[in-house]
Amino acid sequence: MTRTSPQQIQELSPQRVYSVLRSRPGGLSPVEVSERLHDVGRNTFEVIDRWKLVRSFSKQFTNFFTILLMVSATICFVAHSLNPGESMNILGWALTVVALLNAFFSFIQEYRAERAMEALKKFLPQQVEVERDGRLTKIVATDIVPGDVLLLAEGDKISADARIVEARGLLVNNAPLTGEAAPCPLNHNPCKKRLIESDNIAFAGCSVIRGSGRAVVFATGLHTEFGRVAHLSQAIKREPSPLEKETAHMVRVLTLIAMSMGLGFFLYGVTQGRPLWVNLVFMMGIIVANVPEGLLPTFTLSLAMGSLRMARKNVLVKSLSAVEALGAIHVICSDKTGTLTENRLTITELVEPLTGSPCGEDDIRSLLSFALAASEVHESDKGLTGDPLDVAVAQKIIRSGDTLAPIQNTIEHHFVFDVNKRRSAGIINRGGKRFFVVKGAFEAIRPMLGTIALPTGEGGQKAGRRPADQKNLNRAAEVMADMAGRGLRVIALAWKELDGSYKPGNFTEKEQKELEKALNLASFIGIEDPLRAEVPQAVEKCHRAGIEVLLITGDHPATARAIAAKSRIVAEGEKERQIITGDILAGLNEDGLVARIEQGCRVFARTTPEQKMKIIDALQRMGKIVAMTGDGVNDSPALKAADVGIAMGRQGTDVARESAQIILLDDNFASIVAGIEEGRTVFANIKKFTNYVLVSNGPEILPYLLYILFPVPLALNVIQILSIDLGTDIIPSMALGQEPPDNETMNRPPRSRNQGLLTPALICHSYLFLGLLEGLWSLGLFFLVLHNGGWRFGDELAGHDQLYRSAMGIALATILLMQIGNLLGRRFRRRSGLDPGIFANRLLLLGIIIQIVFSWATLYFPPLQKILNTGPVSISVYCLAWLGILLIFGADYLRKRLLLSRENRG
Repeated sequence: MTRTSPQQIQELSPQRVYSVLRSRPGGLSPVEVSERLHDVGRNTFEVIDRWKLVRSFSKQFTNFFTILLMVSATICFVAHSLNPGESMNILGWALTVVALLNAFFSFIQEYRAERAMEALKKFLPQQVEVERDGRLTKIVATDIVPGDVLLLAEGDKISADARIVEARGLLVNNAPLTGEAAPCPLNHNPCKKRLIESDNIAFAGCSVIRGSGRAVVFATGLHTEFGRVAHLSQAIKREPSPLEKETAHMVRVLTLIAMSMGLGFFLYGVTQGRPLWVNLVFMMGIIVANVPEGLLPTFTLSLAMGSLRMARKNVLVKSLSAVEALGAIHVICSDKTGTLTENRLTITELVEPLTGSPCGEDDIRSLLSFALAASEVHESDKGLTGDPLDVAVAQKIIRSGDTLAPIQNTIEHHFVFDVNKRRSAGIINRGGKRFFVVKGAFEAIRPMLGTIALPTGEGGQKAGRRPADQKNLNRAAEVMADMAGRGLRVIALAWKELDGSYKPGNFTEKEQKELEKALNLASFIGIEDPLRAEVPQAVEKCHRAGIEVLLITGDHPATARAIAAKSRIVAEGEKERQIITGDILAGLNEDGLVARIEQGCRVFARTTPEQKMKIIDALQRMGKIVAMTGDGVNDSPALKAADVGIAMGRQGTDVARESAQIILLDDNFASIVAGIEEGRTVFANIKKFTNYVLVSNGPEILPYLLYILFPVPLALNVIQILSIDLGTDIIPSMALGQEPPDNETMNRPPRSRNQGLLTPALICHSYLFLGLLEGLWSLGLFFLVLHNGGWRFGDELAGHDQLYRSAMGIALATILLMQIGNLLGRRFRRRSGLDPGIFANRLLLLGIIIQIVFSWATLYFPPLQKILNTGPVSISVYCLAWLGILLIFGADYLRKRLLLSRENRG
């Protein structure tokens, strides 16, 4: 028994509900509970995954780069077993450690985000009150079963889908499920509406605002509407992020180059009759020289540091790839309630009913006290409680400088809100005079009106009242319609003074009807879920950055239209053309939807969770990288389907946070923009240090090409190459990853989905320009030392020969020093890189110092000489190596100036 006739449960009478669900007013017996718990399972939508952490760690070893490192390490171990004298096992262990460290860094970041998610889980209540076997008892929410009788009271969170069988002024907040901020009144009467629209169903995940009642559970866990949407989001498989795709492409290209060259020269060595172990060592040298071993851990560290910087901006990143993905987005699809708005009702205006003019300050104070008489608000340690509309009235009074107690003490009687009548009322004593006050929908109060108040005239005097004839009533209706058109929820306030025949006490329905005659319409109260103050500026910043913002909400079209205009998602004059409602959307196929979006549609109202996904699919088909923001259960499938899902941390539901990659800890839309800027900066910096690292591949590969083609000594061995890739290049790469955002970062459009990291231009610049330059200068000094030492072309040198060791030492030292010029040049695309910002980046300075010290130690520090098999050279030759810094920096700066000049002419 999982869910009993969900299509019909709302149509049944309360007595029939008990029968169909095999329950009774006194609740289930312990035996029945045990049986149903066994059949249905616990009331939870989470499936316990005992192997989640193991799978998460194992996943870190599935990327191409890590696999290549592990394969290379295996080859090293094989080579060592064939010829232990070459110490290839050291290289194998070094590569293994790099792969393990990278996996560890990625896993730790995801683990930390997972723990942060656990800290945010406060969605379902821990205990609920039920009636079982004729006794009231409190149980853990996960133990609820279909047929349980729930007792609902103000402030309760609802733990399962239940059919209301008794209701006393019951008002619930369904925003987490439906996205609508307006409270929903519930009753026990049968209805013919769809289940999700029924006013006799309490849904799991929602909460009781006011009143009390009893309900019979008919669905638990994944069978609830809450669970259905949660399951929908779990079934969606997220596509790899842009960075993951680009990194995979880059790794494939580099791997293809490395393996092709390694295998090609291995076969060449075999045909030349060289020993197998020599060919294996040589192949490993080619592979190691081509593969930037330090790039992957630097990637991971850069993304991890980016995630920490985002966390300081209240943006929690659950997976490292999402750091950069946020910077790549083209479109933000934003929910309304709780994302663009504050998710709380606020009175924004009180207006004269015939003119729409704002009421005077004195009038406002009087009108608010009258409105409070028709409200039911309680003060507690947690603040004000009650109907959100009543709370908004009380908060407005407090903001006006008054206190509630003196006004509440003058309230003699309160008539609770009637769902059918759509109004509440009260009697207040003002200076010995008693007034009957009604607050509610204008349509409900309109038949009770006898007069309509005129605006305050000059000198603060009232001009009087007008009769509530058809002309004036129509005029008042126009004022109300204008307010509603601006996205406001409009409440009418009317009153009349009671004569001496009034007697305090309880009123019969007939007596209340007598009171509700000949009322004076005093004011229209405009209420809204206010826009967050920072949203318009944040949306404008998105527009400047070339990012489109779409509003997708389940709310009313008029409200969506008004919020879109206020937040500057659409211009005032374009509101009508740019909105599509759910019923229109249902009739559009994907081609039709794409066409409407291309025509400028930016607002979608009355949408379902499935329709939100339909919109995202259409945008992705257009080649857009899509971010979706939301906080409700209804947003979770779209959060999962989007390239980047962004959930609210404070007001967001647990399901939304589980489905998202990024969580806004302050629920601030502006934090998204800060995250986008950080994401763009991360990508730009990744490109910088990728360029930087690949440059050193040139002088690492070139010696092997010369060695295999000509009878010359090998200028660099594998250990020396690794000292660059896994040693001196790491800190400078991390420093480039720490570079601050460029001033123009948010003034440029987002990159295209097809723009990768490893572009032809970057390859040419890295290998054929700067890499070749480094290779030629370092090899030039290598052969200079050999020539000065008496070596002649074709001579063979032993590995321990002092001349050979000195030549290898100057080749390595030259590359290290020239990487300083490369490092400075990588800071900017078109500027030199020499500016005061160098001193602000301490890692950059540290990287330069490391390269200088290591270049010296390579030549003149005996312990390092022994490890790297290098030797000293004369100071004059070492000075020539220092000239390489000016050579590479100057050549690159000249290239920048030429490109800049060409761009300016263009």
